[in-house]
Amino acid sequence: MTHRLVLNVSLKVPDNEARSALEAIRAKMGLSAVVLDLAREEVWELDVDAPGPHEARAVVSSLVETTNLFANPNKHRTRVTEGEGPRADLAPDEVAVLVSDRESALGGSILSAARRLGIAQLCGARRWVRWRVKLAECPTPEDPRLLDLIRRIGVATGRREGLLCNPHCQAARAILPWGDEKPLAG
Repeated sequence: MTHRLVLNVSLKVPDNEARSALEAIRAKMGLSAVVLDLAREEVWELDVDAPGPHEARAVVSSLVETTNLFANPNKHRTRVTEGEGPRADLAPDEVAVLVSDRESALGGSILSAARRLGIAQLCGARRWVRWRVKLAECPTPEDPRLLDLIRRIGVATGRREGLLCNPHCQAARAILPWGDEKPLAG
């Protein structure tokens, strides 16, 4: 039976890439009154062939603890959860922008590396960069400007618009706090 687990990987130290992106969004894009914070993490959706969820979690935990395929234990913090995917754990005042490279999003190199290590139970891997955007106000499903704001922040359309996704080589989608997903690019 295949079980889907989610591996979140974040830095233990301050993330200078996220700091720089936040500064650009707030100062250069003029959104300081709207966007309060920005955080970045890798999210892996991993499909594991195992008899039960406990055994599937053991496979992923072993991969994380014994290899550097997903994280460097000196600088990364990891968390394994079941099923929910990259939409889980958003606060009511957060939206997420998920970005993946079109060419390498399916994690073929991770699967090949796991097989070389003798781990055949890993049967699927998908990687996203999840940008968590903390807003000044909790968004509502009725707000017609929300998707435009997320697209303005998330998808690069010019020198002064968009930042998190290059639509020419990446795919992006928005995750809203109430669970809806909206395509942004790709």
